[in-house]
Amino acid sequence: MQTQGTRPLRAAEAINGARAYRRQCAFRDDLATRLHALHPGIARVHLTPVVTDVNGEARRQTLVSLYDSVGYAVAAPLGAHRAARLLILDAFPAADWSVPQIFNAAYGVLAVNLPEGPADLGIETAPAVTA
Repeated sequence: MQTQGTRPLRAAEAINGARAYRRQCAFRDDLATRLHALHPGIARVHLTPVVTDVNGEARRQTLVSLYDSVGYAVAAPLGAHRAARLLILDAFPAADWSVPQIFNAAYGVLAVNLPEGPADLGIETAPAVTA
């Protein structure tokens, strides 16, 4: 007599995968709808951490840029930029906000946006610029 292993049934895996996909689609659609409600046409949100020196004290801020699906900047009011930032921060609490991030509403994905260049330029070993 052959015993069955501890591997779950394929049907159960398929059902769980389909449920996870539906949750991801609902999450993506909800964020896209809420961004569109802030200002029509928002398809991507770029969040860039910036450190400024204010009276000798380092102050952390986030630069928010809104783009449409073609890649043009959306001329939204300041309130829409702030609301988009809060929306993305709330949606992805575990993200690393010390690096630039891009949220793409079409896919519902938050991705790191680090500039890259050819290795010959030595960008990764360049000294930090101080003002």
